[in-house]
Amino acid sequence: MRMLIVASAFVLAACTPAAETPAAEPPAGETPAAEMPTPAADLGPYTNSWDSAEFSHFRHTLSAATPGAYDLTITATTSSPGGETVAVYPVGPEGVPATARIMFVIATTRGGSETERVTIPAEGLPVEVVVENAAGRAFAGSYTLALAPAAP
Repeated sequence: MRMLIVASAFVLAACTPAAETPAAEPPAGETPAAEMPTPAADLGPYTNSWDSAEFSHFRHTLSAATPGAYDLTITATTSSPGGETVAVYPVGPEGVPATARIMFVIATTRGGSETERVTIPAEGLPVEVVVENAAGRAFAGSYTLALAPAAP
């Protein structure tokens, strides 16, 4: 009988779904995906700045009055003499950034700029901007994201 109870408990445990792990709080300076603003006719600019020896993360929801193709331009500057990569990643429905970035720019003391075509859905395009501070030394900088109707 004892063997049957132990075997039943083992089978029950194997069939019970795992408990959900609570979502981690985002680091300071980040906005959780659930708190992102509702889309509107806002082509930007979306801007932020950093002063850190670590990676910096910033969230925005890119939105436009009409869904469709837009040109997204990122412009960034940094105090780093070697430059810093500033990348834009799409954020999925679960609030997790994708591993494939939309675009990036090498921010320098003189500035850097890149433009990429993106599709803005009616609900907006949540993105995370990551300053990929690979040096691990404190640098300061800023970036601006701007949308414009797609050029033909």
